Amino acid sequence: MSARARFVICCVVLTVASLSTAEGQTAQTKQVMQQKLAQSQQLLAAVVTSNWAALTQRTQALESLTRQPGWQALQTTDYRTYTAAFEKATQALAAAAQQRDQRTAATAYNQLVTSCVECHRYVARSRIAADRPAIGRSASLR
Repeated sequence: MSARARFVICCVVLTVASLSTAEGQTAQTKQVMQQKLAQSQQLLAAVVTSNWAALTQRTQALESLTRQPGWQALQTTDYRTYTAAFEKATQALAAAAQQRDQRTAATAYNQLVTSCVECHRYVARSRIAADRPAIGRSASLR
């Protein structure tokens, strides 16, 4: 496995791990995110080895996760935009698998990972912002 692939996996693992410990995450969301991470790791292996059948299977599994109740961590326009970016990347991966195009698959995989990281950053910032008024109130009570 290349250094870049290991780096991407580490970033995804750390992002999911930090989100899974954040307050407010439901058990359903935690389960879906863990499944997403596992599928994404296997997806990377399929891209690197040009395993088109596995790439198709993992892409379909990721697409189905977006329809799980635990996927909907937030009900905002921004969150829906991040979900759309994730879905677009999975569709690009599916097309690359059908065309047996490793370069396009690698690009789509990078877009997928980027959509995950950006969404996790957004969710974390949203949770911090939601907690901020409570922090301000407790500080003013002192």
